[in-house]
Amino acid sequence: MTKKKLCKKPGIQGQPHHLCNISDHYIQKFHERCEHMPNGCIFLKGNVQNNGYKNWWYRYEDANGDKVLRYITAHRFSALISGKFTEDKFNDYSVLHNCDCNYENNDISYRQCVNPDHLWLGTVQDNIRDCIEKGRYVKPPRMVGEDNYNATITQKQAEWIIENHYIITQNRMAEILNISPSTIQAIHMNKTWRHLPR
Repeated sequence: MTKKKLCKKPGIQGQPHHLCNISDHYIQKFHERCEHMPNGCIFLKGNVQNNGYKNWWYRYEDANGDKVLRYITAHRFSALISGKFTEDKFNDYSVLHNCDCNYENNDISYRQCVNPDHLWLGTVQDNIRDCIEKGRYVKPPRMVGEDNYNATITQKQAEWIIENHYIITQNRMAEILNISPSTIQAIHMNKTWRHLPR
């Protein structure tokens, strides 16, 4: 039996990053924007994303002479240029922080840290396990009805579909609401909008 390879993200991986494509210009620019914190973390100056991470970028010419612009999170860029990890492992695994224990549980500012000594490689499962063990895991709220980002109809439409279950065919309902019949079927089979009375 072959052992399943655990990679950084489920599904198809993106283009790998290679150190040979990163000129000294981008490495030097990166280091110039780093700021040392009293707790040993190193933060990159600049805008922070909603998820707490910072982005970096670099350009290079590919084999065809085309200019390529690549984006990468700052902590991953730091891990790549540090020489601490091989490119193969870097591209296969997530880059995780071990300095999060220096921050309150609801403080995600540690994600800005680009200190290579505070970074390690692990699988998605390692990341989740580490998060749970440190008490940082917060179960996301269950979003139902219109609050669910997958919702394609309103609650009033869902209620109308339920009320007319045996009166109007699924195909006709789909035509009226301009949605797919499978959306109607999922409601009738109680797979979606389960919180509404039947």
